[in-house]
Amino acid sequence: MTDHRLDGYYNAMKHSGFSRNTVDSVRKQHCPNCHFEFALVYGRTTACRGCAEVVKNCPKVRCPKCDFEWYIKDIEHITDKYRGRAVETHVSDIIQKYYEDNGWKKNR
Repeated sequence: MTDHRLDGYYNAMKHSGFSRNTVDSVRKQHCPNCHFEFALVYGRTTACRGCAEVVKNCPKVRCPKCDFEWYIKDIEHITDKYRGRAVETHVSDIIQKYYEDNGWKKNR
């Protein structure tokens, strides 16, 4: 089932100059296990903190509430493996920059 309310949000962000990767990385996800709602970037910065794979284009999403993992390619608005890879790379770049800005190490 497609949530068409996000189409207006996407178009507004696109009109403001944000890339599709940026919009996809902040779009709300629902954990298939506990149904917690969160953004992909939030999940990566909290649940994946300290994991070395977080800055190496990890193909998974981890729920910050219950630690359940699933693949980015299984998210509804990620239509193929190329979109999934683009989002993985984009989010890894964001987290890499975040770690550098805060002086954090990439692993535990």
